[in-house]
Amino acid sequence: MVADLRRPPVRSLDGVLMESKVSGLLHEALSSEAQAAIFLPWIEQAFGPSLPLLTQINEAHVVMLHDTGLLTPETASQLLAVVDDLAVAGPAAFKLDGSLEDVYFNYEAEVIARLGQDIGGRLHTARSRNDLQSTLDRMRGRQLALSLLGGTLTLRQSLINQASRYADCVMPGYTHLQHAQPITYGFYLSAVERSLKRDFDRLTGAFRRINECPLGAGAMAGTTFPIDRQSVSALLGFAAPVAHALDAVASKDPLLELLSTALFVATTFGRLAQDFYLMSTFEFSTLELPDSLAITSSIMPQKKNQAVLEFLKGRQSHLLGALVTGFASFRAAPYSHVLDSNADSLHWLWPAVDELVQTIPVVDQVINRATPKPERMLDLAGANFSTATDLADYLVQHKGLPFKEAHRITGRIVRLAIDAGLGVADIPPELVSRAAEETTGRQLSLSKQEITEALDPRAAVARRNGGGPSAGDMKALLAQAESQLAVDREEQGKIRSSIEHAANLLSARVAELRGAAGTAV
Repeated sequence: MVADLRRPPVRSLDGVLMESKVSGLLHEALSSEAQAAIFLPWIEQAFGPSLPLLTQINEAHVVMLHDTGLLTPETASQLLAVVDDLAVAGPAAFKLDGSLEDVYFNYEAEVIARLGQDIGGRLHTARSRNDLQSTLDRMRGRQLALSLLGGTLTLRQSLINQASRYADCVMPGYTHLQHAQPITYGFYLSAVERSLKRDFDRLTGAFRRINECPLGAGAMAGTTFPIDRQSVSALLGFAAPVAHALDAVASKDPLLELLSTALFVATTFGRLAQDFYLMSTFEFSTLELPDSLAITSSIMPQKKNQAVLEFLKGRQSHLLGALVTGFASFRAAPYSHVLDSNADSLHWLWPAVDELVQTIPVVDQVINRATPKPERMLDLAGANFSTATDLADYLVQHKGLPFKEAHRITGRIVRLAIDAGLGVADIPPELVSRAAEETTGRQLSLSKQEITEALDPRAAVARRNGGGPSAGDMKALLAQAESQLAVDREEQGKIRSSIEHAANLLSARVAELRGAAGTAV
């Protein structure tokens, strides 16, 4: 007796058919609860940003399938026509359905609805959702990386411009948030530019590791079809295919690397925002920001609150949260395709890095519109004995003292001056002699002019070499920064041109196939 393998269709309590829309294996569709809580929000969040990239992927895949003889010219042309129609119509052409599980099945369902199963069902030949989704993620990450590269170049140029403009604007330098040594506002800004240069280098490294194409890796072990992975990779502007099929679908670490480099960028300008935040307070009053970058109080009419700076300081927390989520999802996942590491790990990456890209023009405004207050800066630079190191250096260079002894004498000079209520400009020669006698027993005599010149903040800046704020060093530092910026602009331009060239080539191939099919008809 032959067993009856047929199974009656599953229906809901109200009699609605509950078969899976995507599988001959699964008798039931995704539960409405799973759809509402997990799948539909995921699909809706990703569909809009994914559609332009999915269009390119499908075009490149169809062109490759045609070139390898896996699709006829007529089938390829019909598929490309529908792909183009859906790209023009945009997300409005799709009624997103959580029971279709993901972005691609929703897309494919519309293709099949327009072309029928025999034509539309051939679009997915020789690929899996796994390599498709990995390719989509890398293309989306590549776009963000390119935007961040351009954004850091913009910020660096603005920092160099402002550093050059204010190269001689003397200000107090701080360590431990206490007066340390005089520097210049331009010198400070050029230091921030150096940090962004390293951020740029980190971004280019992340971009190189993202810029490999997973398509053709299939679910995890390649494909039995005679495809041309190199061709589809080139049409999508990738440097090369990901060599290992399992690694291609299992690894999101290049994207998490992008997220970590984005965090570096946000941290760099967040630290700048923190310094500007202090400098713009009434107590510091060394920097002024325009009213257009501030808000007021709802109750206190005198308030000018630096809310923009507060948000810029806070942006790094969004990226840090996304990074923690990414690694928490990724850390113990099997080395294969699973959705906790391949979907949830990236859940907050996209909005966090998108937000960072949108924030960069605001940072650029802050850099360009912040105005230092030179007189106040100079007053503070000469206050609180911040030039004491220069007096110790003077004792070494002109009086022959060992530095440790000069350091001790100078520290005593400062202590005696504070106890006597004297400022830097008021230190008399007798106090210097007394400090030397009390600390070392040495007889030491300095004239008032020697003391004044040693403690002058402008002279202290002019003396600072070895990558310091002196005019000569600043000229060299800024020239080097401009030179490195030009090299990095050229590198970013090559990256952008390569991707644009591939897009143009893909468009030409699509037009060629559609035209050839039309001529054949």
